[in-house]
Amino acid sequence: MSHDLTAPVHWQGRQWAVTGYGIEALDGMYHVPFSEIPEAEAGPPDWLENLWHRYGTDRDDLAAALRVARSIRFAAKPAASRSAA
Repeated sequence: MSHDLTAPVHWQGRQWAVTGYGIEALDGMYHVPFSEIPEAEAGPPDWLENLWHRYGTDRDDLAAALRVARSIRFAAKPAASRSAA
């Protein structure tokens, strides 16, 4: 079973995709918005362990989706500006 993914689709694996929404399961059963994807330095997000234990989730595929989503979300991080005072 599959569902329509939110455009644009940035990356698609075996079970998970990175879309304009965030991370989506290809079967439509679960999705994580970009707002819930932390920077890598923050460690694994709370929801990751729960998803790894769900109905045969492919851990490598979900980990790859998380890496791609982080790279997209934090790629355009603005540099700190300094005033010329």
